[in-house]
Amino acid sequence: MNEILPGTHFASRKAVKAAGLHKEEQAGISWGLDSAGLRAADAIVLNQGYVDDQDHWDVIVYTGVGGRDSSTKKQVRDQSWETDGNEGLRRSESQGNPVRVIRGHKGEKDYSPLNGYRYDGLYEIVNSWEENGKDGFRICRFQLRRLLEKEQELTPLEAQLRDAWEGAARRKTATVSRIIRDTAVGKRVKGWYAHTCQICRTALPVGPDGESYAEGAHIQSLGVGKGPDVDGNVLCLCPNCHIRLDRGALYLTDNLHVVDRFAEGAVAPVKLRTVEAHRVLARFARAHRRYWNIVDESS
Repeated sequence: MNEILPGTHFASRKAVKAAGLHKEEQAGISWGLDSAGLRAADAIVLNQGYVDDQDHWDVIVYTGVGGRDSSTKKQVRDQSWETDGNEGLRRSESQGNPVRVIRGHKGEKDYSPLNGYRYDGLYEIVNSWEENGKDGFRICRFQLRRLLEKEQELTPLEAQLRDAWEGAARRKTATVSRIIRDTAVGKRVKGWYAHTCQICRTALPVGPDGESYAEGAHIQSLGVGKGPDVDGNVLCLCPNCHIRLDRGALYLTDNLHVVDRFAEGAVAPVKLRTVEAHRVLARFARAHRRYWNIVDESS
């Protein structure tokens, strides 16, 4: 699946299946037979499937399949490890094979797309157990952990940029040196704003055809900030606003106003420009302020 980057958006489950990311259009667990002829899972979907599911982005506690009434969505009997999907996930766990995770628009608000489905990369299954669920029946449980960025499925160009960025990050210098890795999420967000900065409204022309340049900027950083690469955590910014946000010179209030910490004189906060498709989340703005020890009196 190297041609499909984490962060790629799909309009429907049918489109997810057509892309080869999941074998089913409805079931949560995708499985098949491995080289030994045993059931093994290769993907899951998170889309408000079971009430016991927990999504924390880098760690997922996933509920197995079976025992649920299709009309009420409630658990009415115990789950079994012999069910195809549950057996498949346990097999992938025992073999150390990661699975693809697809998030739907009905899932955890902080990490799910506003509509459709999004492929979010590879997760390893680190544990499985059985317990009583919220509806009072035994359920099969799986803990999944997102693989590090360097272990995700990247194109050769993405891998080169990643290696260059990691090399630059190890060098201590007074000059900020960055490689901007254009993720699928970043490309989508920039497209929504026609490559025009959401803060200063600047469009930087870079060619004779009038094409503009902008960067996908994470509010809660991916690295030390451990922020997720999701639409609600990414802005379309010009390079100047991007680096100032990264360094804490600019910050967002909970109501999405942009404050310039070092502006001369009294400068009113600027309202962040947004479009309907882009749900920017205040929790990432709060994480950014915490990292830079910023106390926002308006929040």
